[in-house]
Amino acid sequence: MPQFDLIASFLLLLLLWIARKIAVRTIRARSQLAPHNQRRLIATTRNAFLLLLLVGLVLIWAPQLRTFALSLTAVAVALVVATKELILCLSGAVLRATTRAFAVGDWIEIGETRGEVTDHTLLATTLQEFGTGPHAYMPTGRTIVVPNSLLLTATVCNQTALRDYTYHRFAVTLDPMPPLEGAHERVSAIVSRHYEPFADRAARANAAIERKTHSDLPDPAPVVRFLTTDLGKLRVEVTLFCPSQQAERIESEITLDLLTELEVTDRQAVRRSEPSNAKAD
Repeated sequence: MPQFDLIASFLLLLLLWIARKIAVRTIRARSQLAPHNQRRLIATTRNAFLLLLLVGLVLIWAPQLRTFALSLTAVAVALVVATKELILCLSGAVLRATTRAFAVGDWIEIGETRGEVTDHTLLATTLQEFGTGPHAYMPTGRTIVVPNSLLLTATVCNQTALRDYTYHRFAVTLDPMPPLEGAHERVSAIVSRHYEPFADRAARANAAIERKTHSDLPDPAPVVRFLTTDLGKLRVEVTLFCPSQQAERIESEITLDLLTELEVTDRQAVRRSEPSNAKAD
C-alpha cells in the first residue's frame, strides 16, 4: 500500500542520512589523510549513498512505478525527450565511473577547460580552474561546474601523473643574432647550471611515473634546439622535465641568463672591432 511505501521510503532516507553523517565524520577525523584524499573519500561516500537511496526507492515503489509506466507510456516518452540533458549527464557519470577517467584531486582537461577536480556528482563535475600558457600551474581562483554530458562529447585528458613534475617547454628569441660558433655549448651550459639542482629528483620522478603509468616517457635530460622565426630571427627552444611549481621560475632565470650572455657577447664583439676601426683611421 502507498502508506507503507511512504513509511519505508522515509525510514530508508533517514537510515542512509545517519550512515552518511557517520562516514563523513569518520573520514574527517583521519587527520593523517591529505585534504584532496579526504575530499575524494567524502565525494565517493556521498555518491554511494545516493546510489543506494535511488536503488532502494526504485525497489520500494516498483509495483506503483510499473503500473504508472504502463498507463502513461506516451507521457514517459515525452519525459525522456524533455529530460534529454539530464539523461546525458547521468550517462556521463556512468562513463566516468566505469572507465575511472578521473577522481577527486586529479588534474584533468575537458575540452578547453583545465583544472583540479574538487567534486563530482551524478550530474556535474566541479573544477578549480588553472591558467594557461605561462600560468598553466596557477589556480585562477574560479570554480567551474561542468555538466557530465560533456564527458560524452569532449576528450578528457588526465594530467595527474605529471602533477608534481612536468615537461616544460619554452622559447627565447635572440635579437640581434649572436655569434653561432659555440652557441649551442654556451646555451646548454646555462640550461644545465639551472637544471642541475633538480636533475636527480627529476630522473627518479620520471622513472616512478613510467612504472605507475606503464608508459615510456622521453628522457628527462634537458633538450636545447635552435630554430628560426618567420622573420629569420634565431630562437632557442628549451624542454625541461622539472617540478611543476618551479617551472616558471626556472624559465625566467634561464631566459635572463641567455639575454645577459647575448649582451656580453655583443659588448665583446664591439670591443674587438674598435681597434680595427682605429687602425683603419
